[in-house]
Amino acid sequence: MTTNGPRTFFPILVRQGGYPRKEDGSYYGYPRYRDHIAADCLHRCVYCDATDEEVDAMQIDHFRPESFPEFEALINVPQNLHYACSRCNRWKWDHWPARGTPHTHNGTDGFVDPFEVDRSAYFAIGPDGQIEALQQPAAYIIGLLHLKREFLRKLREKRTLLVELGARRAALKAELQADVDAGRRSDPKIILEFIERWERIDALLK
Repeated sequence: MTTNGPRTFFPILVRQGGYPRKEDGSYYGYPRYRDHIAADCLHRCVYCDATDEEVDAMQIDHFRPESFPEFEALINVPQNLHYACSRCNRWKWDHWPARGTPHTHNGTDGFVDPFEVDRSAYFAIGPDGQIEALQQPAAYIIGLLHLKREFLRKLREKRTLLVELGARRAALKAELQADVDAGRRSDPKIILEFIERWERIDALLK
């Protein structure tokens, strides 16, 4: 198992700010901030990292659950809103093991705020798309949100292959151009390898 690349999975997130407010300084209802939150989260689910091009029905998640009285004041506050796919949002629901503390987890169970921590320190993605926990509470998140399900594993494997393929395509182009310039015959094996990688991606799409 290898840790994920610098930006292939779980990129660093930064709040863009500029959230509009009413004349009295209060926030509008949270649905108005959907586009802002999607941009903040780079159009990815903050939990499984699927993009809104890879999955349907992205939603706004209340990081600290709106169902708890102590979090009522945060219902419309953009800093408590995250972008999440419908499945992760449903499975997360109102789970909050760190309730009664100012923390987001209790040391083993709970969540990490993607705007406060680098998630690559918590999750590792292997070349086959498997996800593993590096430190707590990652194991809790993986289990609760079913991040090992086959659909997500295939998405991650496909994304990894596409990144590798992009790098290989650039190298292959340079090799072929060098052969043309030198009047050499290109090695068919390197072209075959490239085609085989495309076939793996095609298989993942079926």
